[in-house]
Amino acid sequence: MTGSPGALDGIRVLDLGTRVGAPFAATLLGELGADVVKLEQPGTGDFMRTIGPFDGETSLWWSVEGRGKRSITLDLSKPAGQDVLRRLIPHADVLVENFQPGTLERWNIAPDDLRALNPRLIVSRVSVYGQDGPYRDRPGLDRNGIALGGLLGITGYEDRPPVRPGVIIADYLTALFNTIGVLAALVERERSGEGQGVELSLYESVLRVMEWTVAGFDRLGIVRARTGNRLANSAPLDNYATSDGRYVCIAAAGDVLFPRLAGAIGRPELLQDERFSSLGARAQNADAINEIVAAWCAARPLEEIERTLVEAQVPVSGVYSIDQIVDDPQVRARDSIVTVEDPVLGPVRQQAPVPRLDRTPARVARGAPRLGEHNEEIYLGLLGMDRPEYEDLVRDGVI
Repeated sequence: MTGSPGALDGIRVLDLGTRVGAPFAATLLGELGADVVKLEQPGTGDFMRTIGPFDGETSLWWSVEGRGKRSITLDLSKPAGQDVLRRLIPHADVLVENFQPGTLERWNIAPDDLRALNPRLIVSRVSVYGQDGPYRDRPGLDRNGIALGGLLGITGYEDRPPVRPGVIIADYLTALFNTIGVLAALVERERSGEGQGVELSLYESVLRVMEWTVAGFDRLGIVRARTGNRLANSAPLDNYATSDGRYVCIAAAGDVLFPRLAGAIGRPELLQDERFSSLGARAQNADAINEIVAAWCAARPLEEIERTLVEAQVPVSGVYSIDQIVDDPQVRARDSIVTVEDPVLGPVRQQAPVPRLDRTPARVARGAPRLGEHNEEIYLGLLGMDRPEYEDLVRDGVI
């Protein structure tokens, strides 16, 4: 894709990570204009290449999250690979990684060692539990992050086991916070001229978005529990079944919104019912008011429900599946789905970059690269490595 330089034009990111927590941050930085060089294990590549669904032999997950990067292969567990990384460091502004804590130190490429080669380097480190503390060396994945962070314990229904969210939210949240941290470090570097470390754990990213949970426990002794689609302090609020087999989310708990809802469903007398006279009263009688709204929805198709409640200025939305999302007029009008030219698959529809910048818009510079696609471009071009040395490293399995 072509266009004006991105906001991060001139910034180079070395992506040493795998899965999502570190690499997705690099993807976001790339969509904002950074040159992202992904370092992958020779022969196998990033773990994301091995996760389905597959189109032929290509992972569609990789096609989405690997986009916008250049791929080189380098075995960092070998001393020769570590030497090559050290040669890349002076050409980089940011390095992101999510190895098990202590791995870079074991390979003699710890952040302090790398910043000795490039004092302006920003090093971002992601792990499940953090770089210190008693859980530091525990293995873990996204599920462990949402467990310790508290989200898993409040997701689902009270009388059933906890339910994981539909996506690996700890990884994606951490990548977002990772991106914020890197951007902040880049801004600060303009003042100090020095790089710094950015450190994240999956569980802390989840914990940070847990609303009032910590303060509520600290001051009121509240231990949040699973409440399904409802909230303990709000009603009516639920995902209601419609007559045409769909579900609709209606959120009209507030004292401004509830009168609108009552009028829209033809039940103005609800406003005179003491059980529903205030937000607090409705929360205490949540089953009763939710049953009334559920019965109204069950007798109508989704389209009628949405039309009626939108006209009354009540927050409402059908529950979308992906086939409905891609055809939705709002999604189409805003170009929320873009077509990315994958080097293996050809054109693939994917999510558009976020956020939107009006003068230096985010964009997908290229599709997800083939493994090692840019080896010669980086090693022979950027580093000026001569051909015999390059071929020796290939023969030895270093690249």
